[in-house]
Amino acid sequence: MSQKNLKIKIENFLFKSSGKLKFNSKEVKKNDVFIALKGNKFHGHNFIKDSIKNGAKYAITEIQDSRLDKNKVLFVKNSLIFLRNVSIRKRIAFKNKIIAITGSIGKTSLKETLKFFLSSHLDVSASIKSYNNYLGLLISLVNINLNSQFGIFEIGTNNFNEIKKLTKILNPHQVIITNIYPTHLKNFKNLKNIAYEKGDLFNPKYNSNLQLLILKNSNTDDKYLINLAKKNMTKNLVTWGSKKNSDFHLKNIKLINQKSSVTSINHKKELIKIKTSTNIEHQIINLLITFILFKFNTLNTNIFFNKIIKPPLVDGRGKIHRIKIKSKVINFIDESYNASPVSMLNAIKYYNDYPLKKNQKKFLILGEMLELGVKKNLYHKLIVDEVAKTNINFIFFSGKYYKKILNRKNLLLHKNIYHMSTENIMKNINYKIHNDDIILIKSSNATKLNKLAKKLINKEK
Repeated sequence: MSQKNLKIKIENFLFKSSGKLKFNSKEVKKNDVFIALKGNKFHGHNFIKDSIKNGAKYAITEIQDSRLDKNKVLFVKNSLIFLRNVSIRKRIAFKNKIIAITGSIGKTSLKETLKFFLSSHLDVSASIKSYNNYLGLLISLVNINLNSQFGIFEIGTNNFNEIKKLTKILNPHQVIITNIYPTHLKNFKNLKNIAYEKGDLFNPKYNSNLQLLILKNSNTDDKYLINLAKKNMTKNLVTWGSKKNSDFHLKNIKLINQKSSVTSINHKKELIKIKTSTNIEHQIINLLITFILFKFNTLNTNIFFNKIIKPPLVDGRGKIHRIKIKSKVINFIDESYNASPVSMLNAIKYYNDYPLKKNQKKFLILGEMLELGVKKNLYHKLIVDEVAKTNINFIFFSGKYYKKILNRKNLLLHKNIYHMSTENIMKNINYKIHNDDIILIKSSNATKLNKLAKKLINKEK
């Protein structure tokens, strides 16, 4: 088969199918297409043979290699350009609703919540894991099912001008900005810059498809985005939050018991109550945003309320595992995917309030927060101060920023607060932990604690 014919065949296969493109050879299954991309350490070209052994129907690479089967392996000038061309073709062909989610924290958990509720009665495609950068968007678009009624995508950024680049490709109909918090401050410097960057998702210069914009309405940075949307004359701007002038005014959250709550919302003089088996604030907010999506899209809200009792938990973002360490079976709360000052504080509060059974103990393991720029020491000190107020039994910090602060505040060995390497943390815990105790890990994704969390999950009972 000629390379020209093979290219047409692969493009048509990807266009008609969904979920078939992979760039990790370990994830390849029968009849998948493996695309070899340049990584930080290796080029995916090195794993083409592995992908074919795992069942790949085709492979794509930008490195010429006469040893490979030219009936199965397509040689292109640039793998990313090939990927972009197919993704744009599929985006143009997709005629139903595209939802884009961005924000400082909570993108993935909201995406999974929306997918959980919408897919109960509709066909839904969604980006997997946390694929929210340029490459992630291209892969997610190539893998979209053209018959889905909704496509849900995360949009992320850690520098200027990235959102507009993604927006021009995705052109979403409905946009949700979860929040504006101090993340990626190394590049953005301040919250206003973050808000301005996120605003490109609803800027008519880059997105001509916008039909709905959902914004938070609780603080100054939220107001900046709301004013920006009004300046752009955004249609169907819907706000939610603690301020009374919000379209969906979050009136209060009342605990029924330690594991359930009722949230009261005012909307157009109507009082709406959402009863659910969680009292974790970000999960409740995800439910509120999902409800707003149901209302705007005139979906059956009875389906929403029927499924609301147990909202989904996401790996790395609060999912609870029963794991076995040596002869002890314990509870592991995995918050290891990422960490910002706000998400750290939320996790500490949640864990401090988490109910204990008789004789149970809590172990908290905290890693460093990355990309905080000149305020990194201030934010790490804030976390140390907050933890010192809790009644958590054992607290372990890992990282150089914490070490300086703990030494200066003379907190080490006080109130069972420790600082040690990731390698030594579990050795220490092994001596202290008993059956049914609880461990929570919170860290940035690129830290060693994230790898420790994955090792613990592998011990799941």
